[in-house]
Amino acid sequence: MQPSALYRRGIVVPLNDDAEEKLRAYNVDSNTKVHVLSIPDQELFESLWRCGLFKEINQRCCALLDDYEEEIIEASSVAKISAAVGKVGGTALEGSKERAFLRELDTLVSKAVELSRPMLFVL
Repeated sequence: MQPSALYRRGIVVPLNDDAEEKLRAYNVDSNTKVHVLSIPDQELFESLWRCGLFKEINQRCCALLDDYEEEIIEASSVAKISAAVGKVGGTALEGSKERAFLRELDTLVSKAVELSRPMLFVL
């Protein structure tokens, strides 16, 4: 099935070669070994959009993240996402769900860099 069916509004890191192949082929299932950071509601998504997170990632990674789209950020560009998170993170209030999400995203970026894996944004 397509990643959007399983990971709608989330950011996905494949944990092994098989999972990466399945993500790239848009043919995943519930047994595909991935780590998913969900964007749990429309309110958080809109807040992340307004603070410019996706725009910053697009600029730094030459990507086209947009609503109702899927985009892979290649492993060679994943580390640039941390800079985008750092730039917009200052606008998120301490203790807010936006700040918590950005911390989790930065942790996920570190995991992807460590594994030399791409990240799939399913917005």
